[in-house]
Amino acid sequence: MKRANRLEIVRKVISDKEQASAVRLARLQKALLEAEQRGLELRRYLKEYQHSFEQRAKRGIGVSGVRDYQTFIARIGEAVRQQDGVIQQLHTETERAQAQWRHAAARKSGIGKVVAKAHHEARQLEDRQLQKEFDERAQRIRGAR
Repeated sequence: MKRANRLEIVRKVISDKEQASAVRLARLQKALLEAEQRGLELRRYLKEYQHSFEQRAKRGIGVSGVRDYQTFIARIGEAVRQQDGVIQQLHTETERAQAQWRHAAARKSGIGKVVAKAHHEARQLEDRQLQKEFDERAQRIRGAR
């Protein structure tokens, strides 16, 4: 098996790894975007609920109503904090995946150059061999005359 053909196998493996890295990165970016959207929705809901509580408090609300609002607002606040943790974790994973993808893409590019050089060298060798055969045939034809 020629060197260029062996390198093609290596290039395919590296290309597959780069593609898998790109897919993983895209999946994480999508998950991060969705998590950020959920975080925004939770914050908006918390703000609306706090505003609703303020409006009801101005009109008058019982002790149990205040306690219910405060409990629910605390739960939403906790959900916001948890979502912030999820967002931070996804952000970290996305950055790591992006670095891995960049590394894989650089390797793919590098092996691509090596493969191209190997193909070029193989073509040059074949051309030299072909030229040698032509020269030998021409020599024999001249010698036969």
